[in-house]
Amino acid sequence: MNVLAIRLSSELKVALAPLKHALIPILVISSIYNVLLLSGSFFMLLVYDDVLPSRSVPSLVSLLILVIVAYAFQALLDVIRGRIMVHLGSFFMRSVSDRILEVIARYELTRGTLPHGSQLIRDADSVRAYLSGPGPLAILDLPWIIIYLLFLSIFHWSIGLLSLFGVAVLLALMIANNRITSPLAKEAMRASAGRANLAEATRRNAEVLKALGMGKARHRQWHDVELDYLQANERFSYLSSTLGGLTKSFRMFLQSATLALGAFLVIDGRATGGIIIAGSILSARALAPVEQVISNWKGMVAARLSLARMRDLLEALPNRIEPMGLELPSRQVEAKGVTASPPGAQKVTLADVGFRLYAGDALAVVGRSGSGKTCLARSLCGVWPLLKGSIRLDGATLDQWPDDLISNIVGYVPQTIELFEGTIGQNISRFREKPDKDTIIQAARDADCHDLIVSLPGGYDYLIGPQGGGLSAGQQQRIALARAIYGNPFLVVLDEPNSNLDYEGEAALGAAIKRIRERKGIVVIVAHRPNVLTNVSHIMTMNAGRVERFETRSDFETRIRAHRSSKAGSDEAAAVTSDKNENQHVTIGKEISVGTVSTAAEVTGG
Repeated sequence: MNVLAIRLSSELKVALAPLKHALIPILVISSIYNVLLLSGSFFMLLVYDDVLPSRSVPSLVSLLILVIVAYAFQALLDVIRGRIMVHLGSFFMRSVSDRILEVIARYELTRGTLPHGSQLIRDADSVRAYLSGPGPLAILDLPWIIIYLLFLSIFHWSIGLLSLFGVAVLLALMIANNRITSPLAKEAMRASAGRANLAEATRRNAEVLKALGMGKARHRQWHDVELDYLQANERFSYLSSTLGGLTKSFRMFLQSATLALGAFLVIDGRATGGIIIAGSILSARALAPVEQVISNWKGMVAARLSLARMRDLLEALPNRIEPMGLELPSRQVEAKGVTASPPGAQKVTLADVGFRLYAGDALAVVGRSGSGKTCLARSLCGVWPLLKGSIRLDGATLDQWPDDLISNIVGYVPQTIELFEGTIGQNISRFREKPDKDTIIQAARDADCHDLIVSLPGGYDYLIGPQGGGLSAGQQQRIALARAIYGNPFLVVLDEPNSNLDYEGEAALGAAIKRIRERKGIVVIVAHRPNVLTNVSHIMTMNAGRVERFETRSDFETRIRAHRSSKAGSDEAAAVTSDKNENQHVTIGKEISVGTVSTAAEVTGG
């Protein structure tokens, strides 16, 4: 089928393979169907040439019964082949649906921004819609034009020649349609994707747009994008409708011309009266497949473009082979020469980072904003791929465990909390098929948010909708902590888990870190507040993507106290020896205080 006339990836070939297997049965059905389509023409021919001259009612009744049976089988075969195409379209969608979700989930984590956002889903729908529609069947009916022309030539060679001319004109229109509309279709697809991306970004950032008074600015953007979209579709639709109208009008003209030619042949005594009607009907039938192909051309072009985009994305992100899996880690985490950057970025944000933690350790990663802390957290969880180096748990990298075991190894609280639509219990259990309710409750108790949850309507069955479903940022953060420690994972990575917590929430976070350490898990926490430092065993200070210091908490506290004492002593000596007035002494005292705070903040990243 014409939709296959592009280079396909191996996965798309597998998804479209049933088309090849079903091709012969559909061709057989289509052949019988097209033979039955001749019944109308021959019925009119026999009625005008035999029944009317003989005035035989039994012959008329017999012919009517035969044509009714032919029409019944024709309808049945048309329904059967239509349903086959619907099933083939659905099979294609089922074959690629998992890979579509995988590409959407993984692409931006490995290669940068996903082109055209979620256009991949619409592309798959476009291919399915074309396969399930009449377009492919019209292409299969095209070869039967030759058969119809042969029958018309049997009626009279001039009728066959006129119909051949009509077919040639329609084929020329079809080729012109392809060459002219393909660029316009690409432009319309691009405009549609841009429009959809802007609408999705508006939905996600509705709160910011409202709070910052950016509504009018966004409306201006929307009007520009909408105008681009409408103009592109108008150009494409105008041309398609123009060619479609020309095709329809020419077909009607050709049918009338065939009728006129038949009438002339009858007047000239070279044809019978039945040939006038039969030839007109059959010529219309001969042109019908071409007209149907042209009318479905827009869908075919869209399907071809969609297949090309799907091929590019699927090849850019090859299907992963599920690893065999190992026993769960329990001893250590080691980072060696870790170098990483955001996917698709040209600048390295994490360079040559190395450390080793053992069961029961907790590491606080501190430093200024932009020093690479979040990049390290995402790299530890396997979210972002490494450019160089390795992160190993008991000597093995994370990609040596299958996804269903990763949830038993890693817990993660991202910097930006996102709870999924579903119940609180489902979110905590990470939407496992058959979660253990006791494990869910235990995770909530370990995160000290059990009382918070049961105070909500429905408790653990409280339904979370889009954008957190009415939960505050602090509540979402505490539930995300429970989700991270569900099932007692060995490595728990927390990226600023206390950014929205109050005093009670911070106390709960500290208690959760202690419990993880007590059960011999490992915690890595990106911290901006010094409160969490009391619950860790090691502190790593980062600067410009590199490790500036890696030390135990006791060494850190000793160094800070010595630094503060040295700073305070030098400032006090300067104050005593200074020959300034009382107001100047007060100012120096303030600078001592500010200097001490800034020194601590510089080390802890506050």
